[in-house]
Amino acid sequence: MPVNTAETRTAVEIERIKGDVRLIQQSIEIIKTNHLKHIEEDLSSVKKILWAVGFLLVTQMLIIIRELLLGVGI
Repeated sequence: MPVNTAETRTAVEIERIKGDVRLIQQSIEIIKTNHLKHIEEDLSSVKKILWAVGFLLVTQMLIIIRELLLGVGI
C-alpha cells in the first residue's frame, strides 16, 4: 500500500514545527535564567550609584543651608 505523499509531507512539516517550538522554548529558558539575572544585577548597581549620588547631594544641601544660617564661610 503506497504512502500518501500529502500525509507524509504534513507529518514532516508537523515534526519540523515541533522542533522549532522546542528551540523557541529553549531560547526563552536561556533568557529567563541568564539574561534576566544579568539585567537584575546591572539595575542593582545603578540603584546603588543613584543612592550614593543622592546622599552626596543631600549632604551638600545641608552644608549650604548651615553656612547660610550661621554665616560660616561667607
